[in-house]
Amino acid sequence: MKLDFNSARGLSATLRTLGFEMDVAQLSQGALNGVFRLGGSRQLPVFSIQTNQDLVLHGNRRPGVLPISLNTSDQNPVVRGEETQQGSLHGFHASLSDTFVQLPAGAHIQVALVSQTRFEQLACSTGEHQVLDLIQGSNSANLSPQRFAQISALIQAQLMGADQEDLIQAATLEALSPQELRGTTSGELGVGSALMKDLVSWGFENTRQAIRLDDLSATIFASRSSIVQHCRQTFGTGPMTLLKQIRLAQVQHALGSSKVQQAIGCRTVQEIASHYGFPSRNHFARDYRNQFGESPSATLQRESDPGMRLQSVSVAQSPQIAMARR
Repeated sequence: MKLDFNSARGLSATLRTLGFEMDVAQLSQGALNGVFRLGGSRQLPVFSIQTNQDLVLHGNRRPGVLPISLNTSDQNPVVRGEETQQGSLHGFHASLSDTFVQLPAGAHIQVALVSQTRFEQLACSTGEHQVLDLIQGSNSANLSPQRFAQISALIQAQLMGADQEDLIQAATLEALSPQELRGTTSGELGVGSALMKDLVSWGFENTRQAIRLDDLSATIFASRSSIVQHCRQTFGTGPMTLLKQIRLAQVQHALGSSKVQQAIGCRTVQEIASHYGFPSRNHFARDYRNQFGESPSATLQRESDPGMRLQSVSVAQSPQIAMARR
């Protein structure tokens, strides 16, 4: 199943149908043209994401699932504040319940939704008890080029309909064995990364509250200078700009979703912009066009809802989605 998405909130909506309570925002300027693919089997669903814009993903992981992830492009994602290396594997930390990922423009990630129970049973049956310890304390691992290519090819084959479930799990287990590992990272958030995660979370959760740096400092228990410093280091921009980008993503979703418009009681561009804290019509229209490459009225007029175009069936009715949620 292939879906083209033109809004961050559209990608978020699809991830939520798979059981991931995920918020997504676009950080770079320009029209978003992304591709989401879903395939595999009920036992091992797989998906891939390609994006031409910088995105930040924040939220909760799906319980009982190890989202084994790798990036096949030369644009390295940032996972939990750490830039990933070429040829590395991520997402297998069994004790983590949250996600904080930055996808740069040009990234192409593959994700296999491996059952934690089945993977642990396989590790026990093959005597790979050290791997059980590893997935309780690490979230990323550097692989050999050959092993990375093997797992990527298996996930791609599973995505296209071939039954590679056993091979994917076996190859991942072997890749995480001590004799093959070339280094790991824990996935533990550093001070700056934890602060930025809190900042992004505040942006998604406070859709209408006025954005003031002094208020943020008191809310997330950090100094103004610390917030500014870590935000520029992490996102290349200041906190006020970052939060405005998150707020604009929420406006974009509302403009393209009749359900959201009904829920908030707003129908026009001006009403929706005001609802999300943009009182100046001219400034809002300029910022919106700069961020998304089109006017807010063009988004409102577009028929797609919520920013996804599915090839033949709606997301909610897709049998692949239903299969992947089991």
